[in-house]
Amino acid sequence: MIDIFYGDDEESHNGFQAWRQMNVDGFHMTEKTAGQFIVHYAQDKRENSAGRGCNHQGVSGNEYRDDKDGCYTTVRKVCSNSLAELIAWAREKDGYSTRNCKHCDTKRFPFPPGH
Repeated sequence: MIDIFYGDDEESHNGFQAWRQMNVDGFHMTEKTAGQFIVHYAQDKRENSAGRGCNHQGVSGNEYRDDKDGCYTTVRKVCSNSLAELIAWAREKDGYSTRNCKHCDTKRFPFPPGH
């Protein structure tokens, strides 16, 4: 199931953070420019017990306006427990593209094959 969080507001930010906390093995895409998404593991590596993920997404416990980034959903976040589902969602949209976060998709923690 795809969940989308978008808006510079507390409700969107907290919804995204709650999704991340409930879906620790999931993935999310961050829209950097219109229709161009970067795929990440749901959790920040500082909170993942194995150290999986990146450290530029912020931890899922950060509240709205808690850190320098303020609100994590000022850019669209598209979330799913299935990486293949996220990629398929983007492919269905005309002109959308995805690329993997080079800090998340590593030799130690590679993204699942077949996406």
